[in-house]
Amino acid sequence: MIQELQEQGYTYKETKYLNFRPEAANKYFPYHDCVLFKGTLNLGRDILRTSWIPGAYMDEKNLRCSTYYTYFGQYLLNNKYFILSLGELVRRRAEIIEYFTSDGDLFVRPDSNMKSFRAGVFNLNILNTVQSLGSELNRDETTLVLVSAKRAMTKEWRFFVYKNQIITGSLYLVGEERVDETIRRGYLDNYLSEVLKQVTWYPEALYSIDICESEGELYLLELGSFSCAAEYGCDLSLMVEAGAKAAQQDWENVND
Repeated sequence: MIQELQEQGYTYKETKYLNFRPEAANKYFPYHDCVLFKGTLNLGRDILRTSWIPGAYMDEKNLRCSTYYTYFGQYLLNNKYFILSLGELVRRRAEIIEYFTSDGDLFVRPDSNMKSFRAGVFNLNILNTVQSLGSELNRDETTLVLVSAKRAMTKEWRFFVYKNQIITGSLYLVGEERVDETIRRGYLDNYLSEVLKQVTWYPEALYSIDICESEGELYLLELGSFSCAAEYGCDLSLMVEAGAKAAQQDWENVND
């Protein structure tokens, strides 16, 4: 990414989460400057506390499952789900296990996109108390989670999107194996383009979308931030171009 920024002639600064203070942001760039961040979620939160425009593309509210599932529901791998607190998940455990005709293994992920715990399959017959489930996830009973049936995935891809236009994409998982491979058009591009034609809502100007293959069918897996999502084998040249264009547009909209 740094090499691409250099080749395209953009100014950049590097920092670490523990070193950065929003109130001292002018050490890096002037206040109210046109700045776009790429890095970790926690540092991205601090960047959004500065006066930089846009600062970061990572809208926490719009990237919650409870927000974007409303619009993309029919295309999602987890299109049958519950969103509820950990406490309610334990209280309604038997009902939910029965609904999914499960032996107790269910997919659980945080409603938030801020990765408060690692999503995965958990057995609610074993983790059958708030104390045991909360301890496993390192969360308290009020944490909102999404619960769905366990489903096998054979491949996963990540795409970066500007509003409803695909910027670039990459394969990143085949089974459990990491494979970074740039997507050059084709059936995946066509599938996502059709989804984006049907869904006119988007979380913010730039964002990421993960797609997966399950039982021979394509599904939307999740939405994520532009600023904090890993790039894998995506075309960094196209990402820098799109990021600069969107950031400049946002800055001009504020300063016109």
